[in-house]
Amino acid sequence: MEAILFLAKRPVTREEFYRFFPTLSQEDVDSLFLEIREGYEKGSALLLEEVAGGFRFTTRQELFPYLQGFFGLKKELRFSKAALETLAIIAYKQPVTMREISFFRGTQSSYIMKQLLEAELVTIAGRKKLPGNPLLYETSPRFLETFGLKGLEELPSMSEIHDLTKNG
Repeated sequence: MEAILFLAKRPVTREEFYRFFPTLSQEDVDSLFLEIREGYEKGSALLLEEVAGGFRFTTRQELFPYLQGFFGLKKELRFSKAALETLAIIAYKQPVTMREISFFRGTQSSYIMKQLLEAELVTIAGRKKLPGNPLLYETSPRFLETFGLKGLEELPSMSEIHDLTKNG
């Protein structure tokens, strides 16, 4: 399991391990996840984190300046205000049509949507049963990975956002 997690280019879910190791019980697989996570908690540069419905290895944040210098990594992803607005609308209202996104933003959003689709932060979820059958959009697993979320339930609630904007 540890080798699979180390080599995987995306978070690996419990369900994938349940299927791959059918001779192990789900409790055994869960126990192994815990054992691997605890093994990396002390004295290791790596951490096993749960994100986007699965598990992946990451490096400790405090090591980023060293990694950045050695590998020439960018400090952080930057999103335009329009991209963040659009992502927020999709995250909280999904699945949502382009017309609904543009309505909430108060401006046409197709260019931003094209960028978010290319960045694989948003996916097409199907079509809405309306005249013209417009496409429906939702956030992708990459959205969860990018923002370090296990799932959408970790997004701040609307009341938390209101409190932050009121006090900030």
